[in-house]
Amino acid sequence: MDTFTSVILGKAYGIVEQEIDTQNANAEFFEYMNFTLTAADLATSGMTVKVTARCSLDTSCAQNAGAWATARPIFVGGSIDGTFSRRWTGAVKNKSFLHDYALTIAIGGATGTTKWGGDGQPADGQYKVRCDNEVTARIGCVVPSYTPTFVVATKYSEARQFIGMAQASMSSHPGWEGKGQPLHREANEKEAQDNRDVICDKTFTPSSSTPNPQCDEFPFAKSEESGRQLGVKSGIECQRYNVVSSTVNGQTYLSVTWPGLNQGQMPPAAAKCARASMPKIQNEGVGGDLGRKTSAWRLLDGDAYWVDAGQPVA
Repeated sequence: MDTFTSVILGKAYGIVEQEIDTQNANAEFFEYMNFTLTAADLATSGMTVKVTARCSLDTSCAQNAGAWATARPIFVGGSIDGTFSRRWTGAVKNKSFLHDYALTIAIGGATGTTKWGGDGQPADGQYKVRCDNEVTARIGCVVPSYTPTFVVATKYSEARQFIGMAQASMSSHPGWEGKGQPLHREANEKEAQDNRDVICDKTFTPSSSTPNPQCDEFPFAKSEESGRQLGVKSGIECQRYNVVSSTVNGQTYLSVTWPGLNQGQMPPAAAKCARASMPKIQNEGVGGDLGRKTSAWRLLDGDAYWVDAGQPVA
């Protein structure tokens, strides 16, 4: 359609591919775009394509349109591409950028435009990038709509089994993708410590068979799904697990047990939390891994993530 006269000149069909690439330790991010003209019912001789994009409604995002800054010729079966480079110009707390786009086709002095990503347009609100300087000392950017998955390392096999058992047996299946809801980061250190103090309160007694034991909890203390934040008043309300050691032919083995195991009973499904007598090296190892991933993914307070402890994705 001619933008000025509203006269339909013909129909053209194309595919737009977009890929936003952020850097978790840099204020600069990029977007690769490719446009392929797949069909048209009008002559394409002299047809050109240009994409105009906005990375912010204010000056907090600087943009270089690169190859998309000028109109380029296109024909049926052909494609053109290019990369937008963008940069957060601020350095305080965090800022989200909502991108919108306008693709303009020109032919014979007439133009037609299609738009997406903006308010009330197709894909409204989907093209968002967030930059911050809150998670680490360096600025970095992420696509906040992406929910990462924290994989509990297999080298912490008993901690992994404990978390997997808790996810499977709790009716809420916390953090289990396809079964429950994701966990959300609790960035307030006092809240996290209060979570620990309730779940691992004086009612917790470590198993005498656990090497160098600590109280391990799930959902994690640094998640908004910690039992305390769901109304639990004492860790005695949680599911209970023990990591115990046994020696066979001079070899020491660890295993995860729970009350009622010998009677074939499962931990209570209605529980809002779980705690375990866990070897210190495993408890602190998983916690350290989670902290490093939190920084790498630039999770802010309330950001979501899944937890993979070996349970299948539904």
